[in-house]
Amino acid sequence: MIENIRKYKGLIFLGLALVVFGLVLGIKDDLLRGGVGGQQVLKIDGRTYNDKELSKLGNGGLDLISAMFSRGDYGMFQFQMALAAGATTRDDAVEKFFVSRMVLRDAMESLGVHPGDEEVAAYIKSMRTFAGPDSKFSEETYRTFVEKGIGRMGLTESDLLELVSDYLGYQKVTAIIGSGLVENRDAVAAANALENQQIAGELARLSIDPYVEKIQPTDEEIKTYWETIQDSFMTEELRKFTYVIVTPQMPADSEADKKDETIADAAMTDEQKKAKEEEKAKKAAELAETRRKEQLKTDEAVDIFSVNLEEQKGAGFEELAKANGWEVKTSELFPRSKPPGDLDVNLRSSSRGGKAADELFNIQQTSDPVSKISQPIAIGENQWLVARFDGEEKSRPKTFEEAKDEARDQYIQEKAAEAMKKAAEEALAKIKTAIEGGKTFADAAKEAGITETKSVEKVNSSYRPDPATEPTNLLEAGRHVDPGSFADLITEKDRTFIFHVTKREVVKEENADATLDSQVKATANTNQLSAFTDWLAGRIEAANVVQLYKQ
Repeated sequence: MIENIRKYKGLIFLGLALVVFGLVLGIKDDLLRGGVGGQQVLKIDGRTYNDKELSKLGNGGLDLISAMFSRGDYGMFQFQMALAAGATTRDDAVEKFFVSRMVLRDAMESLGVHPGDEEVAAYIKSMRTFAGPDSKFSEETYRTFVEKGIGRMGLTESDLLELVSDYLGYQKVTAIIGSGLVENRDAVAAANALENQQIAGELARLSIDPYVEKIQPTDEEIKTYWETIQDSFMTEELRKFTYVIVTPQMPADSEADKKDETIADAAMTDEQKKAKEEEKAKKAAELAETRRKEQLKTDEAVDIFSVNLEEQKGAGFEELAKANGWEVKTSELFPRSKPPGDLDVNLRSSSRGGKAADELFNIQQTSDPVSKISQPIAIGENQWLVARFDGEEKSRPKTFEEAKDEARDQYIQEKAAEAMKKAAEEALAKIKTAIEGGKTFADAAKEAGITETKSVEKVNSSYRPDPATEPTNLLEAGRHVDPGSFADLITEKDRTFIFHVTKREVVKEENADATLDSQVKATANTNQLSAFTDWLAGRIEAANVVQLYKQ
């Protein structure tokens, strides 16, 4: 340590000199925040920021939120969405999030919003990310996340604490900006009444199948149709990867624990049975601890593998993997929809769902060779996947021969849908006339050529339509229709419904006042968020953000 201090003593004195110089000239803030240690990339409200700050507070902040979101903490996701609103790419989201974060910090300072250490600590202890098996805060879980999870992102514990502090500041600033917004309780009550209504009525159903059968287009008609929309028929992007799937070497369950109770077991005294159960529980605990250590050992090995790849700029993938005794596989080119079997596995601990292949197809290659290497991807029950992007065949418009069958099916579906809609409109007019003449809905529908009819009762917000005979949006279609009248035609991909509303009533629910209070509060929160978003956009515009990397 002493040798290192001596080695860099000159740099330390230089840094101190710069700080003193900055204090004298009033530019200390610019030097410390943007001018030293990296390439200047952004200027916000006259202050410059470098690429390292953008990477840590922008990219690193988003990675942290994503990691905590995947573990069940959703609160900060709204924070991310508000600060990165309007972003269309990852790079755009990083920059917007960073700029908004700096503007937010300035606002926190001017408004006197300073979340204290105790407040930050209390929020961290409430997060699911750091909960143990008993769902309470676990110091061990927290330390594992900080030392292994954050470290792999190039971040430290202080970066996590800063992010939480900014999030708490965002909540306070949002509350201040939206403090004057009061939601109209009567308007919410009226909307609530619409939601709590109950409808009864009658349905008539037309299927698209008879109209499909009648359409037999020629190859010339299909080609003419294809030529007008040929860019909509695209091949799938294909990608190729070299990868490892790392599985912990877990000990198997004890064979003795799998056996059924024997006659000797049944003859045991209560004390003997208790002792045996205690011994069994002890072995189970030991087995669980062994498995936990094996998982941690594997996690650490994968983490080291990933760090080494980054340090080597992606080189030596095969050599590093084989040094760990891991099998290296290389795929053929494949589309996202049809990955190899071992890549067609579910992601682990992901609230968004998805497959391993989805993550691989999200890799965006840049001039940096490390961009071809995926971060460790948690898959299956306890496995890790690390992959290298080896090549691709980009999506392209299909030739007519490649798209012919698809174009034919689409042409037929469109023409059949047009014919079905026309038939439904004609049938609706006939049914209305017949009912006005005193006939029942079923008889009127039959005269109009529709034999598939049924009645529906008690259609409300919790009603689940029968997918075989009813439209999915039954309540929505009839919620504003007066009894005795018809809803607009309900058209789905392969069928159309005629809906005759016979009854509408508002059902009084239990705890209606408490529910209304909750809805008023939720609506007020939404209004506050909208006010904050508008305020933030104005502040960013006033900050005159300059993208220095484009100059």
